[in-house]
Amino acid sequence: MASVDGLITGMSTTDTINQLMQIEALPQAALKTKITTANKVVSAYQSINTRLSSIATAAKALGDANAWGAMRASSSSDAAAVSAQPGAAAASLSFRVDKLAAAHVVTFTDPAKAVSSVSDPATAPVMSGSTFDIKLTDGSTKTLTPHDKSLQSVVAAINSAEKTAYKAAAVQIAPGKYTLQLTATATGETKAFTAPADIDLLGASVATTVGSDAQLTVGTDVKYPIKSTSNTFADVLPGVTVTAAKVQGLNDPQVTVNITADADGIAAKVQALVDSANVALNEIASQSKIKNGEVSAGPLVGDSAMRKLSQDILSAVSAGVAGIGSSGAGSLSAVGVSVDRGGRLTFAKDKFIEAYQADPAGTQKYFDSYTEKAGGTEKAFDPGFDTANGVARKLEALALIASVGVADPTDSSAPKVGLLQNLIQRRNDNIRTLNDQVSAWDQRLEMRKTALQRQFSGLEVALGKMQQQSSWLAGQLAGLS
Repeated sequence: MASVDGLITGMSTTDTINQLMQIEALPQAALKTKITTANKVVSAYQSINTRLSSIATAAKALGDANAWGAMRASSSSDAAAVSAQPGAAAASLSFRVDKLAAAHVVTFTDPAKAVSSVSDPATAPVMSGSTFDIKLTDGSTKTLTPHDKSLQSVVAAINSAEKTAYKAAAVQIAPGKYTLQLTATATGETKAFTAPADIDLLGASVATTVGSDAQLTVGTDVKYPIKSTSNTFADVLPGVTVTAAKVQGLNDPQVTVNITADADGIAAKVQALVDSANVALNEIASQSKIKNGEVSAGPLVGDSAMRKLSQDILSAVSAGVAGIGSSGAGSLSAVGVSVDRGGRLTFAKDKFIEAYQADPAGTQKYFDSYTEKAGGTEKAFDPGFDTANGVARKLEALALIASVGVADPTDSSAPKVGLLQNLIQRRNDNIRTLNDQVSAWDQRLEMRKTALQRQFSGLEVALGKMQQQSSWLAGQLAGLS
């Protein structure tokens, strides 16, 4: 309905209606404020949830058996590289790299028999018959029938066959002169072969490179060789692989490889767990802070669930580890982890490494130990079901329960919902309800505005009629006089 802006009353009815509508809309504005506040709470929960997921990831890394068996492998020379699998024993080995593995190569080298074309079977055939036999990787032979007798067809037939002992190539040994070269598909002495006898028009073939094994020589006074068909020597020591890179000269020093426990690598994982826990604690504190002067309160101020979550993280460290020490609960300070006066975790790397080097298995228990419950997954930690003892297991269970939830191994149908997921879901449900109420108020306010416009329009019309009547009466009275 079109508004009538005070033609009779001289009053701005549009402004009056707008001011009245602002008063009418106060309940809706309050609902919108609630939605804004609720969205901030959801964002805060989501941020904390992300930090807890990081704790779970860092804790799982310390629950991996390979992490505690990690070994550091080092080589004194670029002539050989070394790697060690988790669980390999600490050891040292010195040797010389005397040979690298080579692939066997056979070439038809007679220049007088080389062909002038790789593709013309009429003027440049390389075989008199129509078939030839090749060697396969299992030692057997296979008969091939090339498209024609040209060098190109012979090469294509060999290279398209499966499981061949060698690959073929057409090589130019002089301008306009081409011959056949065969190269073993694998290195080593046992991969030697001879050229197919039926390729008989290229002359004699010779081994231009003799296939050989790689060789390391160990010892100085009494020496012994270690051979490999490739440059990779697997399990030279249990779980240790050496890869030869280059042959050493006579005056080059021996290569020494050392295998030691990777204490620094494990310490880095402990540091990552401590850092993740502190980031989560800082985030909870930031989102839960009280108003201080001009600093606004956090969206989760007074949230008891977040206060308890923060306390649980700190308790996982301060409570120690069950089953260690004479008191029944070993203090994590023995392995460098503690809680400072500000309520944050600290990690002394040097103390951890000292403890680990003195007792690797005992140190591991401070982080990766738990008590299995009957009915759970055998020899696997079920967070929230098994009893966590080590601090990494405690923090893993705590973080998973709070974030994504944990499964009950005895009841696969049981829902898996984390504390924060549940809180976020409840807040989102409330936000949807509030949004519905805001939408309902939109309709209500529109109806109220229409009613006010009609009311003020009616007022102007009534006043207009009264003004007309007043003017008529005034005219009549004037006529009587």
